[in-house]
Amino acid sequence: MPSLPEAVDKKYGDPENPVTEVACIALQLKRSKPGRQRLPSVLILADCDIEEAGDDAELQKRCDGVRELDIANNKLKHWHEVVKILRHLPALSFLNLSFNRFETPLILPDDFQLGTLTRLVLNGTSIPWHELIQLLQRTPRLEELHVSMNGYEQLKRSEHKYPTVNRIHFNNNPAKDWQQIEVLGEMFPRLEALVLAECPIAELPDDGHYSEYFPQLRYLSLNACKITEWGSVYNINNFPLLSELRLHNCPLYENYNDSDRRSLTIAAVWRVKRLNGGALISPKEREDSERRFIRYYMQHEHKPVRYYELIALHGELYPLVDISLKPTKEVEVKIVYGDIVLTHRFNVYLKVLDVKKQLEPVVSVVLKSLELSLKIMALIKANLLCNNLSTYIIHSLLVAWLLSLSVTL
Repeated sequence: MPSLPEAVDKKYGDPENPVTEVACIALQLKRSKPGRQRLPSVLILADCDIEEAGDDAELQKRCDGVRELDIANNKLKHWHEVVKILRHLPALSFLNLSFNRFETPLILPDDFQLGTLTRLVLNGTSIPWHELIQLLQRTPRLEELHVSMNGYEQLKRSEHKYPTVNRIHFNNNPAKDWQQIEVLGEMFPRLEALVLAECPIAELPDDGHYSEYFPQLRYLSLNACKITEWGSVYNINNFPLLSELRLHNCPLYENYNDSDRRSLTIAAVWRVKRLNGGALISPKEREDSERRFIRYYMQHEHKPVRYYELIALHGELYPLVDISLKPTKEVEVKIVYGDIVLTHRFNVYLKVLDVKKQLEPVVSVVLKSLELSLKIMALIKANLLCNNLSTYIIHSLLVAWLLSLSVTL
């Protein structure tokens, strides 16, 4: 059963083996006292198969000066082993216990405190909600809490509030009712960042207590949630200080392309300054998105309230005309020969000789007989060239001429 001191020795070296520290000052060598080991203030012992704390004396020796401890993905099963380790870390500011599957309930001694801890990571530990609250009462300076993948669906309100916590990662928990998320806002009244990615939240209701429970929220992640209606997106504006939003991979967006998703969302959430981690939304992008929103919904029978708000801001807009600037490559020409009247399609880039060759089998007339009519066509081209018109204008006029031309043979 590997202990924490054994894991330290394996990764960082055995303190019983003398370590010589050599300093070079003015080319003079100074040998320090043997037998002293300098461990880093950050211990990363993830995936080391740690099952127990180990001997107190060994813990004291190896944990001296440690400020950050990562023992995620180990085999710790009993909370009392964790408590034993933490008693030897009086200056600890960061603790990661993720994916240790605890089998015994959390029981904390009356004198146990984590007075210096500011960041706590408990992802995938399945710690019950009431035990988490018990632990929070011993962390008076905690600022950041990670409790993802813990199976939280129903959150019981606590009589205590934790005003120091400003960031919570609640990813991939089965809570789907927004009222359960409001429990977080009530317990952590100064929350500034809330990550709810992969939670099955389908709706942000109209009657939600957004400004009451989330008055300081500035960052919200709803990635891969189950939101299906634009009404939930509009309600995001009810967070009074929200400036950054992550919202994608939701059922709502399945029938939209990337460009429409971004534009319609920017137009819908006017408080947000940064969307999905991109650059800050510029005034031009916001205005373009709002105009695009108006044109998108002007053909819809049922228009959202936001549509009328944007109409009041930008006025009525005309639909965009789909104009193709590509030049015409073929024209249809009416050909008259005696009593014969027929039409024929010509590529506008054909040379005169090629036009003659195409007409010869159509009207059964030899090339020389077609010379006069084709000379007229050539003279028109020459006249246009003499006027120094651009190639594009020449082409356009020729097309217009050919469209109205009746070739008489």
